[in-house]
Amino acid sequence: MKILIQYPFTPEQIDAFSALAEEQGNHQVVHVESDEEAIAQAADAEVLLGWFKPAVCAAAPNLRWIQSFSTGMEKFLFPEIIERDEVKISNVAGLYASQGAEHAWALLLSLTRGIHTSWDNMKQKKWGGGSNIELAGMTLGLIGLGGFGLHMARRAQGYDMTILAIDPVRTAKPDYVAELKPFNRANLHDLLRRADVVMTACPLTEETYHLIGAEELARMKPMAYLINVTRGGIIDEPALINALQNGQIAGAGLDVVEKEPLSPDNPLWEAPNLLLTPHRAGASQHRPRLVFEYFLQNLERYLQGETPIAIVDKRKGY
Repeated sequence: MKILIQYPFTPEQIDAFSALAEEQGNHQVVHVESDEEAIAQAADAEVLLGWFKPAVCAAAPNLRWIQSFSTGMEKFLFPEIIERDEVKISNVAGLYASQGAEHAWALLLSLTRGIHTSWDNMKQKKWGGGSNIELAGMTLGLIGLGGFGLHMARRAQGYDMTILAIDPVRTAKPDYVAELKPFNRANLHDLLRRADVVMTACPLTEETYHLIGAEELARMKPMAYLINVTRGGIIDEPALINALQNGQIAGAGLDVVEKEPLSPDNPLWEAPNLLLTPHRAGASQHRPRLVFEYFLQNLERYLQGETPIAIVDKRKGY
């Protein structure tokens, strides 16, 4: 079996993959650094770890399993790979959840404690700050209770927050979550109406594209905050700008936008009470090691005839 790796692992990490492949049945590991190299090596590849471009997959008739480095799959599930029922895809669901939740809370705390305003004042040597909102005892609404949502909820415990959540899959409610309901429009609107803070923790799919639009923003409290560190496109950006300009909500923090990088002329830059960071929520000093360990563990499962963890439903998108 040929195992094709297209991801920037170190030589030592590639050696570890090769040792595992040899130990589990004399399998061949090939590491490539470009699409051209991948296409040239793809004809007899059964496993692809890392990037998977349409041209590479088209050149791999024997492909049976792809391990993605991404949690969100909307940019990778092209029609041809969806239709190939023999090809399974696994993602890294939950692998970046801890750092993603930290980033969500960093955005929220900066907004509620006026840190961004103090930072601007400091550069002008001006003594002054911004808002001073206490989160303790407030209500957090989570749209999604997967890896990201669970980590966001755990951090909310420290603020004695009441936690409400909706999710399309999870039915088992952790003790620290006050309420978990199925994902539907009525439950979403109820959550938005009751929450002081709303955090998105869902993938971008056909169902969640522009999930938060003008109608949903109008249902939020005027003093509520909206945080999105998962995927751009979940929030209707013109509707968000309008809501911020009109004071419909207190503020928003975005690590992701619909079209990245954000163009210099995008009106999001000028929206009041909005914090923007450049899609960095999933990054940390531990990420290279975590990806390597995750890939190695899942490859071992596959080579031993077990189903890899985090298999994606290609038609649902998660």
